[in-house]
Amino acid sequence: MDLLTHLFLPLTVAYVLRRELFGHPVTLGLTGFSVLSDFDKFLGHQGLLHSLVTIVPICLAVLAAERWYRGEWQYAPLIAGFMSSHLLLDLIDGGPVPLLYPFVEQGLGFRYPAQTVFGTGPVGMSIRGPLVDTKTAAPRAGYNTFGFLTGDGIAWLLVFVVVYVGLRRQKRSEQSVTAAADGGEET
Repeated sequence: MDLLTHLFLPLTVAYVLRRELFGHPVTLGLTGFSVLSDFDKFLGHQGLLHSLVTIVPICLAVLAAERWYRGEWQYAPLIAGFMSSHLLLDLIDGGPVPLLYPFVEQGLGFRYPAQTVFGTGPVGMSIRGPLVDTKTAAPRAGYNTFGFLTGDGIAWLLVFVVVYVGLRRQKRSEQSVTAAADGGEET
């Protein structure tokens, strides 16, 4: 999966579900944790950070650190969600994601080989092939070449911008209505 999809798909979901955590624009930078797993490719050990064996302890450490430091969880669940989203997105995108690496090198991924065939079937259209198929393989060792941007990533960037601007405008509008109702005092 490309860089922008890994960044903006989980960021869009998080912003819609937990907008209150994004009061300061710097918080948007936490989405960088969603590409942490790809650091294993930089190290030449593909699979090392695409594994539950490493990601779960890292997430637990982040949760424990915030709990110890703040006495509550505020941003750590968001960071853990960003890190975990990487594995899910790679799994959905065909992977293979070696979920138990280094104990099990085989990874899993989903493919969608179904094709729409026009001019056939009872309604002039039919579906050929399975809707979902699985792919298993071990990660390629060493340094490899990977795609950087795709149309999907650009689309998720645009979706986030629309959601971000739209929800910010809605909040300002609600604040204006509240201020007018309170006699000009903003709450």
